[in-house]
Amino acid sequence: MSTEIEILDAVFKCQADEDIFYQRLSEIKGIKKIVTHNSYLLVTIFDTHKKQTISDISEVCDIWHATMASH
Repeated sequence: MSTEIEILDAVFKCQADEDIFYQRLSEIKGIKKIVTHNSYLLVTIFDTHKKQTISDISEVCDIWHATMASH
């Protein structure tokens, strides 16, 4: 099973900043896939490490002032 989370409103200072944001997300254990939509990211996570994965995603979102929401 998997869970979907939306990430909205990340604030990037430059292209390199945005690249680092995506790199940090890609390094989080437990993420199955990340899909970019017009105004948000849809992140699918495996339920096996759900609690830690959500915590790790939340830390990244805090750095870029992004909002996380369950889908």
